Amino acid sequence: MAKASNSQKKTTKSTSKGAKKTTTANTKKVAQAKKAPATKSVTKAKEEIVEKVEAVKVEKVTDTKKVTNNRKDTRDSVILRAKRSVQDNWQRRKEFVISIIVIIILVIMVVLLALCKRVPKLKNGEEVLASVKGLNVTADKFYTSLKNSYGTTDVMNQIDQFIADDYVKKFTKDDNKYIDQVVDYYKQYAEYYGVSFEDFLSQYVGISGVTSEKEFRAYVKKDYKKTLALKKYIGSTISEKELKKEYESNYKEKLTVRHILIEINDEVSEEDAKKQAEDLIKQLDEVKDNADELEKKFKELAYDNSNDSGTYEDGGLFKDFSKSGVDEAFYNASKKLKKGEYTKEPVKSQYGYHVILKVSSKTTKYKDVKETIKKDLAEKKLNEDATLQTTAWDELRKKYKLKINDSDVKKNYEKSLKDATNKEDTKKESNKEESEENKEDNTSSETKEEE
Repeated sequence: MAKASNSQKKTTKSTSKGAKKTTTANTKKVAQAKKAPATKSVTKAKEEIVEKVEAVKVEKVTDTKKVTNNRKDTRDSVILRAKRSVQDNWQRRKEFVISIIVIIILVIMVVLLALCKRVPKLKNGEEVLASVKGLNVTADKFYTSLKNSYGTTDVMNQIDQFIADDYVKKFTKDDNKYIDQVVDYYKQYAEYYGVSFEDFLSQYVGISGVTSEKEFRAYVKKDYKKTLALKKYIGSTISEKELKKEYESNYKEKLTVRHILIEINDEVSEEDAKKQAEDLIKQLDEVKDNADELEKKFKELAYDNSNDSGTYEDGGLFKDFSKSGVDEAFYNASKKLKKGEYTKEPVKSQYGYHVILKVSSKTTKYKDVKETIKKDLAEKKLNEDATLQTTAWDELRKKYKLKINDSDVKKNYEKSLKDATNKEDTKKESNKEESEENKEDNTSSETKEEE
């Protein structure tokens, strides 16, 4: 999936030009008034007056230039202030910015206070959020409605997330591999639909506010932590006897095989997939007596034909697996083979048809797989009992000293526990009745056949 990113180059000009303050000295008069005798002529007096006028004109011209220069300096100063960065070390700039921020904050506070005052209130003091003729929707009614509709779920989600973060300290290598698989799965679907990853999550999956692969990975990891916490708790309740029994049956031996998967899909029917697998086995039969040639041939066929994207490049090599997380039919077929043997018939799994060549097997220690067994058994128990998730979370919350103070939230929480149990009891009863009916039908059919 291609992502487009536009980068803008920003250039900042910084000039250091300041206006110096100058002290203007009084301009000397062109001609000073001299003490004249009383007999001074009118002409002399006129000359003195002209000289004084000229001196005043010179002063005005000088003042005008000063004003013009001051205006230019002021304009330049405003431009500089607008262009200067936040790191400007001029004290006046800092004081100006701080003053503007303070003014903006004061304006916002005044507006908010004004808006708060505009919310009408009833005589009992309740705020009226909205109203129509004959009905007032108050803040208390609104809160109660939200609390009864979503409050309990939201409160428990927050509590469960806190418990999960505290209860599950770290992710294993397999856990991180699972996260990668989930992210890749959704990325492939986004590409398939021809939309951006963000649009796919919001439009097709219903996850809003996630704008990147990194954010989605964090989202999946956060949610998966709750699953791990649940499995960890259920695993802690499984007895040592049950764990060892499962170890002996399904985890003691780890297998390594090579396999070729022919997938069943819209383009390849089950019949065609099986036939392709049979043709591959016939090609292996041609070199079955030479172990080296057999493995070489198998690698080539896996690379050219296998639909398992995780193994085909390595000749179909699937290393160190146990029954955990593997298709049961695939595991059983692999376990029955001897080293160097391959399946003479295609092996059908939930993914399609396989051709399997056994490479090796080894015995694992109980302590090395104990935690994996706990996790897998917990998942198995969750699949078998629909109420276990609800009851296990309830027990885990109690372990963390859950205390619900709000009576409505507490009532809804207890009701959800009861409803989950009743629903499962009803389901079990229905399955029991259906089983008995099927048994009666079979008995009736057998009786008719005998007659």
